[in-house]
Amino acid sequence: MSVMTGAPASLQFSQLPVLADQGLPQAFSCAIGTTSYDFGVYANINAAEGDPPQTLYNLASPTGPNGPADPPGYLVLRIARQGPNGPQVIFLRKLVPEPGLIHYGAELAVKAVTAIVARGNMNGAGSYGSQIVIGVAQRWA
Repeated sequence: MSVMTGAPASLQFSQLPVLADQGLPQAFSCAIGTTSYDFGVYANINAAEGDPPQTLYNLASPTGPNGPADPPGYLVLRIARQGPNGPQVIFLRKLVPEPGLIHYGAELAVKAVTAIVARGNMNGAGSYGSQIVIGVAQRWA
């Protein structure tokens, strides 16, 4: 994971290993600090059936002359921590990339930096131009 900048000084965000070309939904495990977490990410997008696979949906809130508008959809991120009684979900939220917006779940902080999903990567793999950047940081050790 790479370290992300532009966060509050007290939080050291690392980029989650989301492989956009592998498509969504996607699940993976990785360690944050000394704890292992299971991550799941999927997209809920209002896409037209006839859109070609290269159609890109930018899930950031578009800003126009009348202020922010609704994006065409959002990412959903689920984080579970393994515990003595099995997995415990500590984070389950919609994510829309907005500058400065940080979500909190137990000991983790999460921010969506970029969420551009290609129609072809919705339930499918391939290089269609999807870009998904999500940062996660420990709030305390």
